[in-house]
Amino acid sequence: MANSQGVEQTLPGRDHFGCILVVDDQLPLRKKMAAAVTALGHSAVVASEGMAALEELARGGVDLVLLDIVMPDLDGFAVLKLIKSNAKLRNIPVIVISALDDDVASVVKAIECGAEDFLPKDFEPALLKARLNTCLEKKRLRDSEIRYLGEVTKLTRAAKILEKGKFSPEKLGISDVATRDDALGTLARMFTIMAQEVYERERRLRQNIRTANGMMLLTACGVLWGLTVPLSKLASNIAPNPVGLSLLVNIIGAVICLVYALSHKALPHPRSLSRATWTYILVAAFLGSVINQILMYWMTSKLPAFMVAIVIVLEGFAVFVMSACLKIETPTAKRLTGLGIGLVGVLAIIWMGEGTANGSSWLWMFVALLIPLTYAAEDIYISLRRPVHIDSTALYAYVCVLSMLMVLPIAIYLNDIVPLELLWGKLGLYTLGLATASAVAMILFVRLIATAGPVFAGQNAYAVTAAGICWSIVLVDEHIDLGIWLALAFIVVGLLLVEPQREADPEPPALDGELSSEARI
Repeated sequence: MANSQGVEQTLPGRDHFGCILVVDDQLPLRKKMAAAVTALGHSAVVASEGMAALEELARGGVDLVLLDIVMPDLDGFAVLKLIKSNAKLRNIPVIVISALDDDVASVVKAIECGAEDFLPKDFEPALLKARLNTCLEKKRLRDSEIRYLGEVTKLTRAAKILEKGKFSPEKLGISDVATRDDALGTLARMFTIMAQEVYERERRLRQNIRTANGMMLLTACGVLWGLTVPLSKLASNIAPNPVGLSLLVNIIGAVICLVYALSHKALPHPRSLSRATWTYILVAAFLGSVINQILMYWMTSKLPAFMVAIVIVLEGFAVFVMSACLKIETPTAKRLTGLGIGLVGVLAIIWMGEGTANGSSWLWMFVALLIPLTYAAEDIYISLRRPVHIDSTALYAYVCVLSMLMVLPIAIYLNDIVPLELLWGKLGLYTLGLATASAVAMILFVRLIATAGPVFAGQNAYAVTAAGICWSIVLVDEHIDLGIWLALAFIVVGLLLVEPQREADPEPPALDGELSSEARI
């Protein structure tokens, strides 16, 4: 049978050994050659001219070419040169066929162009069999050698990649090499075992470094935000204006961050920010100032500072529940245990701290529960929507500016403006401390979420609670019983059981694709 491109297909024998492409412009000779090939157990593809032969070769699957030299348009020499100049075809053996038996120059020219052998058109079947078997065996050995060198190259490249310590052995692309039953397969299996050990060691080291960095950032955020609790209490005692205090804190925070960002040339022009970035700033400003700050300053005027700090610790539990529901983090048994231990400590502190507050403390404690809930929502939102291409200080500067604009009309409407004459005394120092601590803590907190994940960052609440209690003792002179300190120990243990999210391994380069140049021969 024949197709429109001048290529004919002869059905293979029952047990064929290779696919032979017969190229001849004369139909009787094509049929004779194809019949002889199939009689030897091979399959035959037949082409009537050079271009059709090249198109058939491009489709793949051909193991050897029987090529006539004398053909119109594109002769055998031209076809042979095109085959040998193609990187994908050059390893296919070519046996040239010609009726010019006494033309030694043609034979020499064909060999010089890359032909494996020469066969006269008036051939003996035994000679054809010998030439085909010899060339096919050489091709099989050559293909085997190329595959072997390719697998050696895979193993070498895998070793270089593993030196970086960032790839799991399952992703190195040497599983097929390890299935070999020769020395190379043994080497690949031993390499896989050693690579797994190296990878696990490097992974644990990176995880320990991430945990240590996360703990340092978390501690710094806790100390700074813990400081804001007693400072809020002290400021509220002088000026019980929660909305006004939030306005002042955002004004000072905006000035600090804008000056820093401008001095480091890190402040993008407002018009260059995308709609998604402005949406993030708007939501962060609403959660961070209109809700969180006002609630904090309001509750510190109603409750002891250390009680507000205790309520904040529930942020960790709220973040964990929200993250699990959104499938951001995996609720492992270890994390559940850590959070459970931390909550036991919190409940014990609340129970023991009841006698230190006034009679309506439980009502205000119920309202204060909104603080950790809004903090948790802010943590999750930052984790999911934070623009990674903008400097954290510049981003927080815009958040403060927008917060100021949102809080100002509320303060005017409620007549909750802090009297300016009070700012020249202690209130000014407290407000400056609040703004500075809040700004630095928020910038560090964004970095903490980016490196350790929202669940671990949510445990910042434990550090805020511990630091808030300590700052309350030092600055507000509040008394705390020994039982509360013991309960804090439970909180610390719970904090240590919650680890940062695991770092995702970057995908390795594809090692199973085209072989590199050093693998070719």
